[in-house]
Amino acid sequence: MDDLLDWVDDPDAGWSVGTFGALAEFLRDPDEPADVVHAPRRASVVTPRGGVAVTLTDDVLPVAWERRAGESWSQAVALCLLLPSGGRSVITELGPDEDALRAGDRDAVLVDLGVGAPHLEACVRTGEASLLAELRAVEGRPLAEAGHLAAALVEAGPHRVFRTGIARLEVFTPIPPATGVSPDGPHTHLLPRLLARGRTHAATDTIPPGHAPGATIHLPHPTRAVDGRRIPTRVDRHRRGQEMLARFGDPAVVAAKAAVEEALATSTEPPAWALGREYRAAVELALRQCEELSPDHPHVEAWRRHIPRERADGHDQPLTHDPAQ
Repeated sequence: MDDLLDWVDDPDAGWSVGTFGALAEFLRDPDEPADVVHAPRRASVVTPRGGVAVTLTDDVLPVAWERRAGESWSQAVALCLLLPSGGRSVITELGPDEDALRAGDRDAVLVDLGVGAPHLEACVRTGEASLLAELRAVEGRPLAEAGHLAAALVEAGPHRVFRTGIARLEVFTPIPPATGVSPDGPHTHLLPRLLARGRTHAATDTIPPGHAPGATIHLPHPTRAVDGRRIPTRVDRHRRGQEMLARFGDPAVVAAKAAVEEALATSTEPPAWALGREYRAAVELALRQCEELSPDHPHVEAWRRHIPRERADGHDQPLTHDPAQ
């Protein structure tokens, strides 16, 4: 399992830490300067725009999945932990951030925004006196009752620090206004409407009952960039993604996908069992992957006559795990 930390070295892999409605994402450009450090059971990467550090504890349960994503598909591995109790639900000052990924940030003050998730501290970090005064003025209140704090945070653009029992993800980029768009690279989402649902993760994430995601690896896509643009096919990425699914995916889902892929390779038209509801997701994923990875496959067109391509809908997810979309 320790080889999961090797994804920290891969600039094409993304990471996220958060809960449903509050998420921090780490992405980097292939040519972006990056300080990567490996230690026993721990790895970190820091760039000028953010960083992530992950520690594999004995109770980590990796869970892999793949699913529809827009017109394509996505693939990820969640590093799950047993769901703890508690979780702050009010704004709370935590003191200097002594565990900051960069030494120069360790004197700045960490303030938990109190999103209420039992497994997550969603914090801001600042040494700016005026912003600290704003935060201290609303300490002890729920974020929803903090009045103008959101505007103050956007204006000041403090670092965001999202922490779980195994991970820390830091974002140094400015906070876009509500009418803006998320920047390329590391960024955060804070969506009170979704937080109010009290979920630890999106319903489409196959997290086992009693667990929560401590961090999620968003595996490199073989035909798409993280923004959905087509790129030259990378078969090696598909192979690595399928290896993760075989190791850490739901065995029943993996077996269904393998059965569909064998039928697609050997049958000019889908067998009757492949048209059943229980195989719907596996068939659609296999066809999408074949269409993008092997567009000249001799059986895909005939299968599609029986199984029309599903349109992107509310159940589809973007290529990165963004509950705002």
